[in-house]
Amino acid sequence: MNKIFKQLGADSAYLLSAFPIALPAFVITVAGFSAGIGTAVVWVGVPILAATLLAMRGLAAAGRFQLESVLGGPVVQPRYRRAPEGASALRRFLTPLTDGQSWLNLLWGLVNFPLAIAGFAVALSWWAATVASLVYPLYAWAIRRASGDGDGLEYATRWLGWGDSYLAVSALAVLGGLVMALLLPLVLRGFALTQAGLSRGLLASLTEADRPHGPVRSAAADAEVTRVQERLSAA
Repeated sequence: MNKIFKQLGADSAYLLSAFPIALPAFVITVAGFSAGIGTAVVWVGVPILAATLLAMRGLAAAGRFQLESVLGGPVVQPRYRRAPEGASALRRFLTPLTDGQSWLNLLWGLVNFPLAIAGFAVALSWWAATVASLVYPLYAWAIRRASGDGDGLEYATRWLGWGDSYLAVSALAVLGGLVMALLLPLVLRGFALTQAGLSRGLLASLTEADRPHGPVRSAAADAEVTRVQERLSAA
């Protein structure tokens, strides 16, 4: 039982805190990528894209940090590509353009946003409805006094044959709260695993075995960065 409560707390914290990270990640991804691609033809977009990829590294690190409590184990930390020793500042700045994980971070910022919205909304509303139903007898009298005719639950109790007494309405609300409380760990676990699984696939899919360490890069990527650097320097 203690394990269930602990996991429920971890899943709830993840779903509620993932949205504040997903929102700026989505804004940076859409704005930076659109501006970069739109002006790439005049080479202004190239540094914009590089800056966007660099900015997303911090948000991706925050999203990656959240995964351990949900997935129950350590998450692989990426080794981003680095410019060769002695490279110019401009070349180091443009290096993320040749790094696969940096582009996956950008993709994560785009596709994670709708899942984060759904997870945040479900977690917040389910928790609120569960707590409100369980403590309904403590405040329902105020609703009846203010409205004069109840809040609508009496129609359900009449249909069930329980009457419309305060006790009957309160019993129905508490019963509904108990059902929601029993389903709460399962629902939040499902949403948390879905979102965390997608995030792990994009933020930690390039393991250390999949890529070279340090500044090792393909000749084609190295030549492309050099060409872009020369174009920007000449502009």
